[in-house]
Amino acid sequence: MKYYFKPIVVLVFLFSITTYSQQKTKPKLIVGIVIDQMRAEYLYRFQENYTENGFKRLMQEGFNVKNTHYNYIPTETGPGHTSIYTGTTPANHGIVSNYWYDRDLKKNIYCAEDNTVYLVDNKGINKEVKYKNFSRSPKHNLTTTITDELKLFTNNRSKVIGISLKDRGAILPAGNMADYAFWFNHNNGHFVTSSFYNQELPNWLIKFNDANLSDSFLKKTWNLLLPIEKYRNSNPDDSPYERIYKGKEKSTFPYSLNDLNAQNGGYNLIMQTPLGNSLLTKFAEATIKGECLGKNSDTDFLAISYSSTDKVGHDFGIRSKELEDTYLRLDREISKLLKILDREVGKGNYTLFLTADHAGSDNPKYLESVNIPGKFYDPKKIETILNDKLSKDLGVKYDYITYMNNTQIYVDYHNFSKITVLEKMEIYLDEIDGIKHVFAPTLRNQSLNNSLIGSFVKNSYNPTNSGDIIYQMQSGWMSRRAYGTSHGTSYTSDTHVPLLWYGFNIPKGESVNYHRITQIAPTLSLMFNIPLPNTSNLYPIKEIFD
Repeated sequence: MKYYFKPIVVLVFLFSITTYSQQKTKPKLIVGIVIDQMRAEYLYRFQENYTENGFKRLMQEGFNVKNTHYNYIPTETGPGHTSIYTGTTPANHGIVSNYWYDRDLKKNIYCAEDNTVYLVDNKGINKEVKYKNFSRSPKHNLTTTITDELKLFTNNRSKVIGISLKDRGAILPAGNMADYAFWFNHNNGHFVTSSFYNQELPNWLIKFNDANLSDSFLKKTWNLLLPIEKYRNSNPDDSPYERIYKGKEKSTFPYSLNDLNAQNGGYNLIMQTPLGNSLLTKFAEATIKGECLGKNSDTDFLAISYSSTDKVGHDFGIRSKELEDTYLRLDREISKLLKILDREVGKGNYTLFLTADHAGSDNPKYLESVNIPGKFYDPKKIETILNDKLSKDLGVKYDYITYMNNTQIYVDYHNFSKITVLEKMEIYLDEIDGIKHVFAPTLRNQSLNNSLIGSFVKNSYNPTNSGDIIYQMQSGWMSRRAYGTSHGTSYTSDTHVPLLWYGFNIPKGESVNYHRITQIAPTLSLMFNIPLPNTSNLYPIKEIFD
């Protein structure tokens, strides 16, 4: 009898080893987390008030790429999310900004708009006029994403889902082949998608929406999580650089959403507070369970983008108690998310990275108050100066500027040559106080190789979508705003973001070597043998492989 069972025992043992080995060649789930407007330093400035199970868990048990930067301008949400997942810059993927000017259509284009598709909510396709701004898809991304390549590699067997409060934060990472991208409808507090993905919502999402969690969030009050003396940010609670909500006299805690929402955007107010991040974590859990992510034969991908951090930064600035409290609360949300993943997918069965789509700068008035150079400027005034000078110089009064934002200028040459108009504009711009760099890429493309900012412009410039002139102000200068902060420059204040890796196949450690945000996609590709996105950076983060 003992000789009879021996071969069976050996076969069972060998089968178990083979099965285990096959399972360990790839994770069950890849999770990409993007924090909207997170500076790398937030991992350290607020560290003493973080829990052990959120950011600290990722830093202590995973791999910390401490010197990660964007390498183009403008540093904004649309280009940021796209660059992370395509492994390339706007020069290739075409998402040159959140908005740009279409010369053929003669109108502004939003990075995720698509008028050929429609909003899909609990009732299916919704073509109501009030929802026209929900016609969304990734069609403006000109390249493949790592999520697209995963779908192609597994012959569409992998599930790919993108979720965010912002549509662009869900759509652009999920790619063209995604099963779904879901985002927040601030008109009714539900999560929705577009007909690009499906003509109806999955049943689990309809049930999630019917629970009306957003209504319960609108009854909550945002107060400090900890005693105020524990906070590290320097600005007082009532700072002159902060937004004052309608219905309040000061920018001070507490903020009762129940009292404020009627005058401050209704459900949109959830997005403007850390409660939006809490809602997204609950939605992430529902998505993981509803779509059975991490339970399929091939690796699935969940792209998560936390958006409320960006709105709080814009409203209150990077030195505010409000922003610090938002990150302390986000730390707790990351802890909850990791517990969900441990429970639903299994610790060691998922690979996760966490980064940001851009960082953020100090309010110039704050900089002045601490004797650091800083100043506001007005793009509209610059536009007026350029139109007036060109009209006088060329002898024809005309609006030569068709569109201008904080980094790009789109020009109508009228009946004059491009060279004539652009050369004059370069001269005028150089004379304006605060402007540090001016580039007209089509005139002198070779000069883009001669400096760091030149290389940023080269990485940014897409002939179809970019402006005729790309400019940058001095460091510390910001487009005029009433409060809070902004971003968009090539300075480290806006380019330096966190990059944490955690989970399956990720060693413990850290690197201080300079890395570009476009190295995330090729790292995933080479780690799990997924084809590189078709215009991807070819250099993975090699320290993770050492």
